[in-house]
Formats: sequence, structure tokens, C-alpha cells
Amino acid sequence: MSAPPSLYSWAGGSDALERLTTRFYEMVRADPLIGPVFAAMSPAHPAHVAAFIGEVFGGPAAYSAARGSHTGMMQAHLDRHL
Repeated sequence: MSAPPSLYSWAGGSDALERLTTRFYEMVRADPLIGPVFAAMSPAHPAHVAAFIGEVFGGPAAYSAARGSHTGMMQAHLDRHL
């Protein structure tokens, strides 16, 4: 009996997560209320978020390899009150 697929696999892998986060940031940047919070983010930010989500969902450790630890990510966001 094989193990069930990971959430990463069920979500469609890195391509699907990048499409999802790209679309999310397009939508929130256009929102008049919360858009200013996201307006200055790097164009690469959606890909970083997709890698983070992918890793948390059981995918490859791409975020940790390229961007550091989850603890570091949390510390970088503390002053943003998100």
C-alpha cells in the first residue's frame, strides 16, 4: 500500500503554487484597502511565498535552501504586523 500524496502534490506542485501566489499578489496590490501593504513588494516575492508554502506542504526544501529558515522568515515579518 503506497502512502497518500503530500499536500504539495495534491496542490499541483511548484507551478500551481507559483500561479496561485502570483495571482494572489496581483489581486491584493489592486485592492484599495490593503493594496498599500503589498505595493512595495519585490516582483520575486510571490515565488518566495510559493516555495515556502510548497515546503510546508511537504514539497522540496527550496525555500530553506535559497532563503533560509522558517524562523528567519517569521522574524523578517514581525514588524509588519501581518
